[in-house]
Amino acid sequence: MVNTDKEYNKLLLEIKELKSQVSEANEIIDAIRRGEVDAFIVKNEDDHEIYTLKSADKTFRIFIEKMSEGAITINRDGIILYCNSSFAHLINIPLSKVIGCPLSQFIPDVYKDFVANLLEKAWNEEECKAEIIFRGEKNLPIPVLLSASTLEIDGGLSLSILITDLSIQKKSEEQLLQKNKELEDAQLVTKSLNDGLERTVKERTEALVKEQKRAMEKKDEFITIASHELKTPVTSIKGYIQVLRFNFEKDGNAMAAQVLGKVDTQINKLTTLISDLLDVKKIETGKLNYREEVFDYNELVKEVIEETGRVLTKHTVKHQLDETVLIYGDRNKIGQVITNFIDNAGKYSPQNTDIIIETFKEGNKVKLAVSDSGIGIPKSQQHMIFDRFYRVSGAKENTYSGLGLGLYISFEIIKRHQGNIGVESEEGKGSTFYFELPISNSLSHE
Repeated sequence: MVNTDKEYNKLLLEIKELKSQVSEANEIIDAIRRGEVDAFIVKNEDDHEIYTLKSADKTFRIFIEKMSEGAITINRDGIILYCNSSFAHLINIPLSKVIGCPLSQFIPDVYKDFVANLLEKAWNEEECKAEIIFRGEKNLPIPVLLSASTLEIDGGLSLSILITDLSIQKKSEEQLLQKNKELEDAQLVTKSLNDGLERTVKERTEALVKEQKRAMEKKDEFITIASHELKTPVTSIKGYIQVLRFNFEKDGNAMAAQVLGKVDTQINKLTTLISDLLDVKKIETGKLNYREEVFDYNELVKEVIEETGRVLTKHTVKHQLDETVLIYGDRNKIGQVITNFIDNAGKYSPQNTDIIIETFKEGNKVKLAVSDSGIGIPKSQQHMIFDRFYRVSGAKENTYSGLGLGLYISFEIIKRHQGNIGVESEEGKGSTFYFELPISNSLSHE
């Protein structure tokens, strides 16, 4: 009887303990379902297995819970052992109905095989990534990136999967593609406009060039005809004036002779202009004749200085010449260049100022420079000074006579002699015009 009582009491204690364990187990299961504990029990064929996250501290757990990416852990059978709220929110299913369920339950049918193959590779310890589309609230598509890798938990192997919502990224990519498309369309329109503008500019430029060329040809034709027509009567007038001047001087009428002398000077200027016009036409057609010979350079310079000195009575012409050299070229045309330089110096400099003519022997070249104290030439205009018909612009541009041909003709003459020509000037302080010619080896021209 005693033994029976003892066995009875023992059974009561065991029943009480079992009830306590069952009660505790139910509390744990409820807590697990609510996500309050890091443990989960899985029933296998032979036994029950308990999964825990003992290595995860509270801070890390909070981080996992608060992160925007979905995070789940599955076992080899694909059962979800852990899930954060972000994943549950992503698929619009309560957290308590996600944990303990197969992951495949939440994968769209069209991606089930694809994801199964992906996870199989991940179980083989290959880090795998792929994009799929979940169905979220109101069955709206949500593009996501799955990143799967193995994770050792409590001595066992699990699979950790991060699910990143790509909605914003995809939307940004679509917007970027749209903007790029709009940009490409705008570029095509711009290119079309530019091409059209270039064609228009090209056509108009060609038309203007042709029109200017025709106008220049007509002007040249008129100048040539006019020059030829003027040359004969001007020559006749000059002859008559010289005869009349001679007769007046013979009769002792000094005043009349003086007036005719002034007229003769103006006729000479007119003759020079006509000659310049004819020379320009000959230069353009390549028909300007050159009579080349070997001559003494200083001798030519002194002759020109003497001739121009008779005309430039209101200036003092000074010269400083280096030792003389021999030049091979057209003596008259080189003299024409020197005359032009000296005449311009007198024309554009104040009265009672000096005009300096200098020569320098520099290696196998000789340089001649004519300096004045005149109005000078602005830096912005110096590169155009030797252009045809060009005259320096400014407040006094109409004060001085001339067609702007002398320097152009001088440039062509010096170029024809393989020389260099240029100017150094400062506005308001005068100018120095110069040219260089190669020195002749007279033996090579004999």
